[in-house]
Amino acid sequence: MRDGSDVDELSRLGPVRPGDRLDGMAVRQVATPRDLAEASAMMRCAYRSGMSVLPYGGGSKLAWADPADTVDLVVETAGLARTSYDTGSEQVTVGAGESVAAAQDTVARLGRRLALDPPTDRATFGGVLATAEFGPLAHLYGPPAVQVADATVVLPDGTVTTLADRARLLGTGVFDLRWTSPGRPHHASLIVDVTLRTYPQPPAGAWVVCPVEQPLRVPELREEVLAAHLAPTAIELDLPGVRRGAQASARRDATGALAVLFEGSEVSVADRTRRLLERLGDRAHLAQRAPVWWGRYPFRSDEVAVKLHVPDGYLHSICYVLADAVGMPVPVRGSIGFGHAWAAIPADLPTGQLTMVLETLREVLLARGGSAVVQAAPAHLREPLTAYRVP
Repeated sequence: MRDGSDVDELSRLGPVRPGDRLDGMAVRQVATPRDLAEASAMMRCAYRSGMSVLPYGGGSKLAWADPADTVDLVVETAGLARTSYDTGSEQVTVGAGESVAAAQDTVARLGRRLALDPPTDRATFGGVLATAEFGPLAHLYGPPAVQVADATVVLPDGTVTTLADRARLLGTGVFDLRWTSPGRPHHASLIVDVTLRTYPQPPAGAWVVCPVEQPLRVPELREEVLAAHLAPTAIELDLPGVRRGAQASARRDATGALAVLFEGSEVSVADRTRRLLERLGDRAHLAQRAPVWWGRYPFRSDEVAVKLHVPDGYLHSICYVLADAVGMPVPVRGSIGFGHAWAAIPADLPTGQLTMVLETLREVLLARGGSAVVQAAPAHLREPLTAYRVP
């Protein structure tokens, strides 16, 4: 921040208060714009004053942004939380600070749902769309960008733009908002609101769950599920691996599992689950509730979270690559059908071994057209792993 006059000017534009610390960062000022006009004016003021800006919603993915040690201005989106449903278009417009869970509840009362199910708690739409965070529903509905019909974004210099404007210029109808995410060296843009497509709420749903003792079984199970042509909503894999520590000392946490979600009418769900159970045999069972791990990340805050893009049929191979490099199986979880997964790598590995694990992983995936990116890491590893935070 340049001088006190910058703070005075910001305060005249909307609610501003002194900052403190946020996830290890020093924060000088916090602004909470209440509408588009305030958001634009604050961003313009910060830009002219040379302030660094970090949008902040629920804070669930703050570590994903890889922010600087000191941030001049945190822009809270809590004042931009709202939900408005249009019955004609069956689309919903949500403020960036609105929680996904709250909006889902709103449209559910109207018999609709959003095709967004981010695994993070307290997820807000601004963070979900800026990071392209997805859950199991991406198997059927595609990534978050496909769900966006329009959005209002304030650029770093305070200019207001909409995705409809950009679409006309670029000739596209898929609105990926990851370009708004802050990341050194480029400045953050601020998502103000987003218009999203909604879908009919399915009347029934059930899971077919099959245990997975070893990653080697995954290709066989995957082929069985896909060859059945039963139109599942999602296909998720959980391989718990091994965690060291007082509660799990160098042991396998549990047998893994492949879970397949079917949705639709009660008759359709009953028929499709029955047919898959017959195909998989006694090893599989029917569940009316999601497994406890469904729609959750496998990593903890004290581990290195690695996002994997794995071509069809290769996830089991990546599990063995990781086990060999780390020296034990690590937790891996993700979408078999969508081709994305997450790995939780111990953060207490020597830094040299940790970078070797990531180099090996990238080399193997690159040869197969995939990628590995460090999405989050404990504070002491953020600097050593900076090179691995981009593809």
